[in-house]
Amino acid sequence: MEDRTYKALEVARMLRIDKDRLLEFEREGRIPPPARDEQGNRVYTSVDVERLRQIVGVKSLPGSSSTVVAVFNMKGGVGKSTVAANLAWIIAQGGYRTLAIDADPQGHMTTSFGREPSDFKLTVQQLLVPGADRQIVPVSEILSEVTPNLHLVPANLSMCSMNLMLFQQPEREYRLRRGLEDIRRQRIYDLVVIDSPPSYDLTSLNILLACDMLIAPVKLDGNSFYGLQYLFDTIGDLQRTYRYEIPVISVVANHYNHSFSVSRQIMSGLHEHYGPYLAQTVIRQDVNFDKANALRQPISVLAPSCKGSRDMASLAREIMAVVMASGHSREDLSS
Repeated sequence: MEDRTYKALEVARMLRIDKDRLLEFEREGRIPPPARDEQGNRVYTSVDVERLRQIVGVKSLPGSSSTVVAVFNMKGGVGKSTVAANLAWIIAQGGYRTLAIDADPQGHMTTSFGREPSDFKLTVQQLLVPGADRQIVPVSEILSEVTPNLHLVPANLSMCSMNLMLFQQPEREYRLRRGLEDIRRQRIYDLVVIDSPPSYDLTSLNILLACDMLIAPVKLDGNSFYGLQYLFDTIGDLQRTYRYEIPVISVVANHYNHSFSVSRQIMSGLHEHYGPYLAQTVIRQDVNFDKANALRQPISVLAPSCKGSRDMASLAREIMAVVMASGHSREDLSS
């Protein structure tokens, strides 16, 4: 997506205040008046939003560190990258500083934000694997800005050999966890959203051992449903081998169509077998997801009122409620 300008309502949401409060700040002289378009409407650039953020002083979420959310499923074709990219976008538009990490060499999350994967020389690989100088590159030197509240660590096909390189590294399972320590401790971001590769390998293991929440999209077909058991077996192995239990696991039903009997049957099976883990939000089948992916933009930009956009917004609210609740718990424990 090209660099864009923002309307007053959009800026207010990113600053987590209402529009009237934003305009009141302007009338009081606390913030500079923005430029106007041909119709006389206020327009703000990314630089304007960042400046306003410093003036207004947007507070971080409760808790001692950023929350890391991994979107993961070993089964491909379940809408993992679509869910990850749209969640990151919606949460960022809601006023939360968000870092999106694309850890899939296919780069679908990167393209969803209108970026060309091959344009980037640095990816998450440089965060995990030392270069010729035996140094890793910090996140701050890899990321690029998508919007004022959303930064991206991109992916591309240069990462295809990353697992082989990781295998040779000390503490190879914890490279991502170590790489995110500084930004988590400093609360540079409220949320980190990671799009994982559709396989269980060293990259995925790094992601699982670094995350606070696992979101597992499941397409409502037979193969995806039965594959979910392998996911939970893997999580069990993770707990036994590495003594790490992922705090929150959320299974998200995706591509639901009530008129299809198979969708209804698998939805019933999810409730029966995975009820405690099942998200309340169900993402319905919507052709606008395919259109948005083809146009390399989030669905809420293409069609903000369509059912897919509404479902993704509902899922974002549900996840942020869990994040905020767990943040309060961590804060209470540390006090």
